[in-house]
Amino acid sequence: MRQSKLSYSAKRLIKTILWDLLALGICINTFAYFHHVRKSAPTPTTLATPTTAVATPTPDAAADEPADQTDTSDADTGDAAEATDEPVVVDTGLLGGSYAEMFTDGEIEQTDDSYRSANVSVTMTKVELDTPVTYYVADIYIKDLSSFKTAVAYEYEEYNDGLRKNVMPTLQLAQLTDSIVAISGDNYTFRKEGLIAVRNGVEWYYDTPLAEDICVLYYDGTMETYAADETYSTQIAEIYARQPYQIWTFGPELLVDGEVPETFASTKANPLSGIGYFEPGHYCFILVDGRQKGYSLGLNYTQFAQVFKDLGCTVAYNLDGGDTAVMTYGDELRSQPQDDKPRDTSDILYICEPDSVTDGQ
Repeated sequence: MRQSKLSYSAKRLIKTILWDLLALGICINTFAYFHHVRKSAPTPTTLATPTTAVATPTPDAAADEPADQTDTSDADTGDAAEATDEPVVVDTGLLGGSYAEMFTDGEIEQTDDSYRSANVSVTMTKVELDTPVTYYVADIYIKDLSSFKTAVAYEYEEYNDGLRKNVMPTLQLAQLTDSIVAISGDNYTFRKEGLIAVRNGVEWYYDTPLAEDICVLYYDGTMETYAADETYSTQIAEIYARQPYQIWTFGPELLVDGEVPETFASTKANPLSGIGYFEPGHYCFILVDGRQKGYSLGLNYTQFAQVFKDLGCTVAYNLDGGDTAVMTYGDELRSQPQDDKPRDTSDILYICEPDSVTDGQ
C-alpha cells in the first residue's frame, strides 16, 4: 500500500513538472516571437537639418580685384605667364576644391574594381596576407553628402519575404538601393538598450545611457567617434545640436585621437566590418573575411585599427562583424562571407549617386 502511494505521488510530481515545462516553453516562445520576430514597428523621427549648404571654396578675393593699371610693357614675360597660370579652383563640394582628378566630366566609367562619375569615385582593392587574411578596401570620394546613405530594412518591408521584417540580407538591401558599394551596418535592431540609431537624418531608435561607442557623421562631412563611458546626456545634446546625419552604435572606436589604442576588450580574430574617415568627402569601407581556415582567419581589433591607421585615416569605427560582415560592389557580393547565407542585418551603409542626380532621373 505504501509503495502504491509513493508511485502515485511520483506520477503527480512528474506530471506537474511536465506541465510547468510546457508553460515555460510557451512563455519563452511567445516572448521570442514578439521580441525577436514580430517586433513593434518603430516610429522614426526626422531630425532638424542644416539650412545652409556646405560652402565651396572660391579663388582668393584678390583675384576679383581690378588689375593693376601700371605699364607692364617692359615686364618680364615669364612673370606674366606665371600670373596667368593661377590654378583654377574646381568645385568638388565636401572635398573643398581638392581631388578634381578623381572625378569625370560627367560620364560614368565603371570597371570590376572602380567607379568614376562627376560626383562619386570608388576604388576597390583586395588585400591578401600570408597569415592568411583577406580583406577588401573601398576608397571613397564624394562631392555631396547625399551620396553617403544608410538603408534600413523597415523601409523595404514589401520586398522582405522573411518572417522578421526588421532585418534583410545585406546584398538584397544593396540591390534595392542601387548602391555602388555597400557594407553591413551596426544591426541596431538586435539590441534593445543603450543605443542611438540615426539614418539619413532620421532617428529610428534612442535609448540612453549608451552601452557601446558611437560614430557620428555630420552634415558637413566630418566624422567623429565617442566612447560610451565618456558620453553622457550633455555630450549627446551637443551632438544633436550639431545636427547629425548618421549615428551608428556598435564599436569599438578603432582610433583615438588618430592613434591605435593600447588595448581592446577583445583580442579574438573575426570577420570584421568598419568605416574610416580621412577628411570631409573622403572615406573608406573595409571588410575582413574570417573564420575560414586556409583562406582567411580574420583580424582582431588592434590589427583592424592598424589597417585604418596605415591608410591614413584619422577616425575609424567598427561595425557589426562575424556572420553579419558583408561587402557588396554593384549588385554582387565582393567579400566571401563565412557562411553561404550571412546573417540578415537591420541596415547597411552604402555609396550612390547624389540626390541631385537621382532625383532628375
